[in-house]
Amino acid sequence: MPTEKVTGSATLSLSFESLQSAKAAYGALLAEADFSHRGGSKVLLEGKTVRVEIKADDPVSLRASINSYLRLMQIIKTVETDTE
Repeated sequence: MPTEKVTGSATLSLSFESLQSAKAAYGALLAEADFSHRGGSKVLLEGKTVRVEIKADDPVSLRASINSYLRLMQIIKTVETDTE
């Protein structure tokens, strides 16, 4: 009996007060975008919002990618708050 392959996806969004902050975050997150044999991610800039679309071939890889991006987003927001 064939085993069904489990895949997944997630979208994370981060909004900013200024376009300048959104562009800076976009650049930082874009540098982390990856495409591998286990999935990949895409970073998009939509006005003052940065969106990260993550696709993964397995739950472990999806969780790892989500955690990585959430850590980076937390750092970005902390830096933005501290520089205001």
